[in-house]
Amino acid sequence: MRFYLLDDPATSEYARFSHVGTWTDDRVCDACGEPTSRLVEPLQVEWDEGADRIGDFSWCGYHCVVLDTVKAFLEENAFEARFGRTEVIPPSEGATRPRVPFPYHGPRISWLIPTTRLKIDEKKSGVRLTSDCSKCRQRRYTFKRDGLVLSAESWAGEKLFIIEQFGRSRATFVTERGLSMLESARFSNLAPRLAGRIETV
Repeated sequence: MRFYLLDDPATSEYARFSHVGTWTDDRVCDACGEPTSRLVEPLQVEWDEGADRIGDFSWCGYHCVVLDTVKAFLEENAFEARFGRTEVIPPSEGATRPRVPFPYHGPRISWLIPTTRLKIDEKKSGVRLTSDCSKCRQRRYTFKRDGLVLSAESWAGEKLFIIEQFGRSRATFVTERGLSMLESARFSNLAPRLAGRIETV
């Protein structure tokens, strides 16, 4: 069975955002030099220039916010996710191109947070450990978007997940079955790409 990375179609039709908080802290590990902060609710959203139309999915890298129609669909179909609070904040500078207006009176948006982490087969996926800090306990691996392999033993039928070895990355993956369900709902601003396969026994 194949699985897919949920991705931004990178079109100019729909608004993108920057996530500017909220962070747990702004420290870096004094042993490895990597940041130890993480995003927590509410996810602070600043709409970017370029478009003023909000899609069913909106993107900042691999971070994603969704409209209530998506939230209800994922909840009704038991996708492995919860939905965090968001806060739309004022833009940091004036716009010369279209942008979602502030104060924000658009549709309600929620932060899509996968609740399942699955481990890939590192050797078969071509992923290697790059650092293992004994102080902050963060293990970091090379990041890949394709050629990934999940063993049947590590998968229990989940439709939506993130990958354990990718640490704090919010890259979100969906199985063929999950993708078929999303495509049948015809949600806008979503561009899944083939990421890998789940081995079967």
